[in-house]
Amino acid sequence: MRRSTVSRARPAFTLLETVLASIIGSMVLAAALSLFVAMSRAEQFMGKASEQIEDLALTQQVFRKSFMTMVLASQDSYARQMSNFQADGELTEDELVQLPRPRILLEFDTSPSIAAMRSNAEVDGVHLDDPADFGLGPQRLEITLPDKPVPESMRLFPAAWSTAPSDDLVQSFDPSGVERPATEAGMRGCFELRPDGARERLMEGYGLVPATGPEPPPQIPAARKPPDGWTLWWRPMYGAECQARQQGLQFDIDLQPVLLAEAVPLIRGIGKMRWFAFAAEEDPDNPDAPAEPQRWPAFEGTTTADIPGYMEVEIDTTSGTYVSWAFELGWSLAEEYAVDQPDDTNGDGTDDGQQNQSDQQNQSSQLGGGQS
Repeated sequence: MRRSTVSRARPAFTLLETVLASIIGSMVLAAALSLFVAMSRAEQFMGKASEQIEDLALTQQVFRKSFMTMVLASQDSYARQMSNFQADGELTEDELVQLPRPRILLEFDTSPSIAAMRSNAEVDGVHLDDPADFGLGPQRLEITLPDKPVPESMRLFPAAWSTAPSDDLVQSFDPSGVERPATEAGMRGCFELRPDGARERLMEGYGLVPATGPEPPPQIPAARKPPDGWTLWWRPMYGAECQARQQGLQFDIDLQPVLLAEAVPLIRGIGKMRWFAFAAEEDPDNPDAPAEPQRWPAFEGTTTADIPGYMEVEIDTTSGTYVSWAFELGWSLAEEYAVDQPDDTNGDGTDDGQQNQSDQQNQSSQLGGGQS
């Protein structure tokens, strides 16, 4: 008698089970990927915030050094200079240029290049709000000092352009006090804002930022990155610019490559930045009334009698860091010397007048258009 063998079929996944397994696997994979992306973004955000905090610490020391070493004009010297122009009650154009320029000047920056730079940011899909939030554009602070307030090592190679700073810049300053030079004379400089990467782009176009250089090697220049906010710069001012501004003429620093070479970026990614000068104002109708403190977004002063009691600055970075600093003022009395603009633009014997004329003609090509 022959036995019949019955083969049992092996159990298999049904179509429903396969679909459910695929869905669950996809959900787990998507959750893991989302977690990885979130952690990566958080790490980048924290790294950016940490870098901005370091830049803020350096900027605070630069401000402190600047406000504690101001060079002012003595009241006798100022009165003597003014009397020379007030004799006939009229001011000619030549006399207007020779008038004493305020040693500390807080005003709104009306440089034409700023509008072009903001339009350039719009091409990258970035809208830059008014950093001072007054509807008048960014503020600029002009101040007379005995020397440059930033170390020379910061020129052309800011931390954002290299893998690591070449030295510990924060330790370049002594926060416990400010050493004054043995001989003091006034040298004028200013703090001003430009959209992130805009001035760097011009500097790179002028050949001021080398593609290769000393270690550490540069990363992707800020000029090739979409702007994140505004960059605070410090730069010295020279006689030609001071004379033009004294006459109320426009002087577009971003079209002067020989002057841009000495501009130093302090902090990138500023969302809001506002200056205020605090000073007491007397009531002209009631001289015996106590002076009331005033908070001014625009201010000018030349002697110890008309400088503010202290200066305040508020900075809000794009990473969410907010600081509000108040600085007391220290000064010495000395005459200001006007430094002539350097003659050689590129260090190669190029005639400065011809170069500046060429720069003016190339304004639209260098400031307009999208990032490349």
